[in-house]
Amino acid sequence: MPARPPAAEAAGERLARSLQYFKGVGPKRYELLERLLLRRVEDLLHFWPVDHKDRASLTPLARLRPGQEANVRAQVVDVQAKILYRAGKHRVEALLHDESGDGFAVWWSPYVLEKLDPGTWCFFSGKVVANKQGGVELSHPEFEILGKEDLGADLLTGAPAGEAARPAPPSTSEHPDFGRIVPVYSLRPRQRRPDGTEPPEVKLSQSVLRKLIWQALACGAPDDLAEALPEGLRGKRGLPPLPEAVRQFHFPKSFESRDRARRRLAYEELFMLALGMGLRREQVARRQTARKLPMGPNVRKRIEARLPFELTEAQRAALEEIAADLAQARPMNRLLQGDVGCGKTAVAVSAMLLAVAHGAQAALLAPTEVLAEQHARTLADLLKGSRVNVSLLRGQRAKKEREVFLAHLASGDLHIAVGTHALLGEDVKFKNLALVVVDEQHKFGVRQRMALRAKGAAPHVLVMTATPIPRTLGLTLYSDLDVTTITGFPPGRGEVVTRWVKEKDRTKVYELLIAEARKGHAAYVVLPRIEGDGIESEGGTGEKLWSEVKGVEDERKRLARHLPSLRIEALHGRMKAEEKDAVLARLREGRLDVLVSTLVVEVGIDLPTATVMLIENAERFGLAGLHQLRGRVGRSGLKSWCFFFGEAKTKDARERLKAFAKIKDGFEIAEEDFRLRGPGQFFGTEQSGLPELAVADLARDREILLHARDDAAELLKRDPDLRKPEYAELRRRIRRDFAQRLGLVDMG
Repeated sequence: MPARPPAAEAAGERLARSLQYFKGVGPKRYELLERLLLRRVEDLLHFWPVDHKDRASLTPLARLRPGQEANVRAQVVDVQAKILYRAGKHRVEALLHDESGDGFAVWWSPYVLEKLDPGTWCFFSGKVVANKQGGVELSHPEFEILGKEDLGADLLTGAPAGEAARPAPPSTSEHPDFGRIVPVYSLRPRQRRPDGTEPPEVKLSQSVLRKLIWQALACGAPDDLAEALPEGLRGKRGLPPLPEAVRQFHFPKSFESRDRARRRLAYEELFMLALGMGLRREQVARRQTARKLPMGPNVRKRIEARLPFELTEAQRAALEEIAADLAQARPMNRLLQGDVGCGKTAVAVSAMLLAVAHGAQAALLAPTEVLAEQHARTLADLLKGSRVNVSLLRGQRAKKEREVFLAHLASGDLHIAVGTHALLGEDVKFKNLALVVVDEQHKFGVRQRMALRAKGAAPHVLVMTATPIPRTLGLTLYSDLDVTTITGFPPGRGEVVTRWVKEKDRTKVYELLIAEARKGHAAYVVLPRIEGDGIESEGGTGEKLWSEVKGVEDERKRLARHLPSLRIEALHGRMKAEEKDAVLARLREGRLDVLVSTLVVEVGIDLPTATVMLIENAERFGLAGLHQLRGRVGRSGLKSWCFFFGEAKTKDARERLKAFAKIKDGFEIAEEDFRLRGPGQFFGTEQSGLPELAVADLARDREILLHARDDAAELLKRDPDLRKPEYAELRRRIRRDFAQRLGLVDMG
């Protein structure tokens, strides 16, 4: 770490200093830095490494082995350039020598000739590969020129046999790329494109970023960062001060100091998250009063009479927990989770009927119109002949119909409102909203729950998911919720055989589709896109060949040609509401054999006669999504099948598809999905409404998370509103990062 010169700027000015004025940053480079959200010195300090490379040890040339990343201190004996005319490339070869012997370094760029002179000692770092002559060489290594004299050659003399690497002497220059453990930074912009896709990497070198951050550390800027963690808390957990942690996480003296710094920064992130969620939970509990909705014996009998089946023991237990919450003046904030088909909807319907029995209104929010329509139809069937009024609000609803819906809702004549995001509109007003139910809640998140909750005077909230929450996420993103879990299934569910099938077996799968259709059973064919990457064949047949991804419309046409005896239709998000309704009606009435669809059927379709799920391009779906699709079949006592085609071109894809074929339990699926994808992709911070974790890794930092959660809870017991002077920076940070996201109005 470089010695820090006397500060030329005031403390606050150092952090706010624009990177435009840094050495080596011109207008074009500053534009690239802005794409990484790097504009000021403080941004650089919080631009955390994603990895570190060991450039603090040396490997003798004689001990280089293919496949290793090696650091070499050697003298350049000779440098030659060869032009490979066929490839149109320059190959530069350098003959190297150290006390252990000779070796080679190779580059595919002529600029190296201008940099390396025979007789010069250099520090090389790169990948060791085998060459055609049977030896090894350093492939395109980075290098630092040290001079004509080797200050550390004596370290390599007399090395014991079999020793691969030795400590390097201190670098002879203040260069952040060599002679130490160096950071590696992500060059991917943190902001996604408007269409949700990831932008390409920014064309900045790691060396440029290291030099800039080295300068930021050298000017003493870390000392100006405000310390949020109280000294007593740092002492309790053995955490270093913030300036030390920042320096050691960027350019650590050792991997041990790197790990110590990372632990402190991860703890701070998780502590802030736990504190923010804890404050929200406490404020909802202490500052809002909900309407009490007790479930007396008479109300219970009326609700049970409306259900066409008896609740299972697990469903009854779940309903008892929810009913106990609804009977309190403290607003319920509960998560109801369970595997696909476990019967969550019946429990939620019972809770909504309890609200209506007390003369209040309930709202049911669903992520898709297909699921909202399914819920509305289920409720209408259950409440047929009763005085309970249920209505569905569609996003595409006609103006006059919408006006009638809104009028009945505002007057209180409408008891249960069902809808998608349309329910969150400003013109949607309830007279007496007492219960909010959010289905498949991971597709909404904290902000949407807040928006719907604001429609009433502290309504109770029940959120449901068929994607069970991994325990670690339950302690963070969902720590403001109490959790109820339904285990097991209602009677009558059939076996679902899951198979990863090869293209050569496609004919057999189609034969099964035909056989099931003859029995009056239906099948789903699900694809990742509405339009695929089809390429017209040259045979004049109009048939499309797929190099990557199939699409719904083309697949429907292809299946109609190959399976002319079956009734096949398509369903996707671009269709009008009335078109979707008509297709789903024909499916329910048994007038369709095969429904070709996108992921829109992931939830919301409950068809007892569906026995085959066929998934194309399964590598394009997440593990939880695949499990949801499998849950669309086997919903009766009929034996069912889930077949999937998929090309696993990556290790992650192979692991995901193997797990799907092997694991049937939704809770195991969720944990495996979390392990494979990590927390950043499992639900996404945009959906959760929470800040992104830049250092902490929920998949491996469980112990740190538990400590942070316990410490946050203990602190809030002592000072529920963070009023003490020593918590001023904590209060400022919580207000900055969470007040708007979590609705912490009492935080300013």
